[in-house]
Amino acid sequence: MINNYLIKALAVIVVCVCFIFARKAQLTPAERTTLAADFSFSRMDLPVTEGTPKLIRDVHPQYKDIAAWISSVGAAVTIADLDNDGRSDDIIHVDPRFDAVLISSIKKREPPVRLDVKLLPYDSATMAPMGSLTYDFNADGKTDILVYYWGRTPVIFYADNIGFKETELVTSGERWFSNAATLADFDGDGKVDILITNYFPDGSRVLDNVAPDQDQTMQHSMSRAANGGKNHFFLCKGVELQNAVFTEDKTWSDGIKNPEDWTLAVAAVDLNGDMLPELYLANDFGPDKFLLNQSVPGRLKFKLLYGERKLTTTASSVLGKDSYKGMGAGIGDINSDGLLDIYVSNIAAEYALEESHFAFINTGEIDKFNKGIAPFVNQSEELGLSRSSWGWDSKLGDFNNDGVNEAIQATGFMKGTADRWPELQELALGNDDLLAYPASWPNFKLGDDLSGHYHHPFFVRSASGQFYDLAAELGMDDTQISRGISVGDLDYDGDLDFVVANQWETSYYYQNNYKGKNGFIGLRVLLPVNDSCLRPAIGAIVRLYEGTQLKQTSFVDGGNGHSGRNTTDIFFGLKNATTQHMHLEIQYLDNSGKSQQQVFAAKEGWNTITLSN
Repeated sequence: MINNYLIKALAVIVVCVCFIFARKAQLTPAERTTLAADFSFSRMDLPVTEGTPKLIRDVHPQYKDIAAWISSVGAAVTIADLDNDGRSDDIIHVDPRFDAVLISSIKKREPPVRLDVKLLPYDSATMAPMGSLTYDFNADGKTDILVYYWGRTPVIFYADNIGFKETELVTSGERWFSNAATLADFDGDGKVDILITNYFPDGSRVLDNVAPDQDQTMQHSMSRAANGGKNHFFLCKGVELQNAVFTEDKTWSDGIKNPEDWTLAVAAVDLNGDMLPELYLANDFGPDKFLLNQSVPGRLKFKLLYGERKLTTTASSVLGKDSYKGMGAGIGDINSDGLLDIYVSNIAAEYALEESHFAFINTGEIDKFNKGIAPFVNQSEELGLSRSSWGWDSKLGDFNNDGVNEAIQATGFMKGTADRWPELQELALGNDDLLAYPASWPNFKLGDDLSGHYHHPFFVRSASGQFYDLAAELGMDDTQISRGISVGDLDYDGDLDFVVANQWETSYYYQNNYKGKNGFIGLRVLLPVNDSCLRPAIGAIVRLYEGTQLKQTSFVDGGNGHSGRNTTDIFFGLKNATTQHMHLEIQYLDNSGKSQQQVFAAKEGWNTITLSN
């Protein structure tokens, strides 16, 4: 009898010890107030267009009972320099309430300009914009806009002296359902290429509410789905007749297992020092993919890599082997060691599918790339970044100029009054063979709720190294259904602002009111295209040194994430530091595809750096 009591007591002790170690350390209210003291933001509504706002999409008859689920994406935002004044203070906002691409500027509070397809084939009943990228595609000194859609292929809007000229990226007339895109020099030839990632299978009729077919599908697994859309790479071949010439590389996926994912976010940057950008694909309903870039000019080649599983590593925490719902992917230095890490959003609401977000920390073991190993370890739980809500865009930025990145997330799925988590949980536990059939799904209609009453978290790193969500202390904890986040110093006052694109509700610009003493280095890193034209040096790696010590690392972002596109500017905070003993090292590919490195003196404030070819 005594032994039985001892065994039970020991079991209780083991459970209590495990709980203590598993429980995240908590800050006192005073500690939270102190940690939040550096941050202050003012919020302003993004301007809207005329018309009657919608709250849900018209969908194919097979999807009508899950219309709210199908209608869960489309809000997007891009920060860019559209008036070519050297300041990225213009906003391209995709507002699903009006199915409109809206252009505005923080310099003046005026009604936005709509960017509609007028001359090319476009059916507003079956097509909808999903996001944008910006770049001077035809090297004429003006910033152009690429818009990608559900229901058709992307359109490039070339800027001219009176507005924009619309041109097809591809003339096939296919129906694509694109949800993320980015720019990078994928084949290393010195020209910037385009990646468009798709969600539903190409050729679907998702938004056609009078289509007679019975061919529409959902994913055929909650964790191993491989029946999604195709991802499309377009390699730039130059400019002809004032238009960029792109050729699709249809062999990029040779050797890649199950390439037709349900991709919701993408991130591209060089992570092994050869200046060819590696690729992270955040996939819904299946494992994310990490692709080592082994391309040569004119031909893409990628190798699928995986992380290593250790004794205490859960299976889904291994990079490339997860079973979660990848929805956002951001690149930046999470733990301030000078190496670029990967911040990934999944579904991480409490009591909901038991998933978590990822913070894949770069170990710096570059030699492992050639051994087929991705040298990244998930530390989201240790860092306090594992949980929030139903995540979308995940971004990193230094919002108080202390040289340490904060983390922000777009969250929420659909806002309503009838909680549908029990039905979704039952669906997730059911037979995968039924999932592909829309009729087997529970109803998700207007008025239903899935993680609809959460805020987007604002994670701040404490002295212990853990991150804490301080949105409540900053007055930013109101509930929003957000999708895209874009980060940049829009007012060029020396601190990072951000814009949040919300789904079926008002979107916001958050102006940073930082009043502290920390300085900053802001950089526009440009590369000459010809004698009269400069372009952002997309993909360039920028490192800040103090003497011989690496302090910070960043890169010129070509548009990573779910539906939010950051500025191409570089921003380094300077806590209690001057630039007297600091310098910048910039590694990049010149216009011929040759890897170059230049060193520059570090100067506080905003600077423009023009790289040499």
